[in-house]
Amino acid sequence: MPGWGKRRSMGPVCLLIVGVAAGTAFAQDRLSDEVLQSADYTRGRLAFQQRCSACHTLANRGSNLAGPNLWDVVNNPAGSKDGFAYSAALSRAEFDWTPDRIAAFIADPAASVVGTTMMIPEGVPEADRGSMISFIMVETGAAGWPRPEPELAESDVDPDAPISERYASFWNHMMKNTTHYRLVNGGDEIVFDAYFNTDGSVSANNESIRGFWRVDERDFFCYALYGIPMAPFEFVECFPIVAMSIPRFAEELWQSNPVGDVTLHGGILPGRPGAL
Repeated sequence: MPGWGKRRSMGPVCLLIVGVAAGTAFAQDRLSDEVLQSADYTRGRLAFQQRCSACHTLANRGSNLAGPNLWDVVNNPAGSKDGFAYSAALSRAEFDWTPDRIAAFIADPAASVVGTTMMIPEGVPEADRGSMISFIMVETGAAGWPRPEPELAESDVDPDAPISERYASFWNHMMKNTTHYRLVNGGDEIVFDAYFNTDGSVSANNESIRGFWRVDERDFFCYALYGIPMAPFEFVECFPIVAMSIPRFAEELWQSNPVGDVTLHGGILPGRPGAL
């Protein structure tokens, strides 16, 4: 589950990125280097994977997804990532993404940024914000301290076990609820519901639309939909399972560009009342 950035570098997180109204007040700085360096790296990594990795990459020269790549964003001007189309609000922004400003944004984007187009289903809890920002700084070259050695916790989960056991929450969420889509191509638009089935197939409330899914060796959930009654007639997408491991319901939870200028809006609705 986009947008950061004017350049002195770049832009942030399916939860961090957009534009701030003139005169918006921020609390005095709290996230000092000392606080951030002592933050829980492992906790921050998990929070980022669960809440942000579907929309943002971290590595230098990483790809833009629904939101911009986050390399070199911290302490640099908003709306500045080359090659990413920011909202009008962020393009006009005149502030830097300091750790404290990031923290305010990921807590409540709509309240901290006027005109933001980055939507998240819920704010990042206070207990996770510092750790997540510290993790982002380490992984995007903004930290003045080395990457911590994460503790290797033993897992009770068999890596060869089926997805239904390794990611039970994700499995139940996807296999028992409705995935809601709105596909927009210029002036054309289609709205439909899809149902991911345990046998690897995808059905829909539109009889012409069908698909299939699989999980790759990276634990990315990849699926294809075809028979769509407007262009594009088919598309393929992949996302990290961990990014969807927290069940959420809303008509629109994410946005992507599966083909060219085509925009896909997706969400999860409870149950399967419309299944054929």
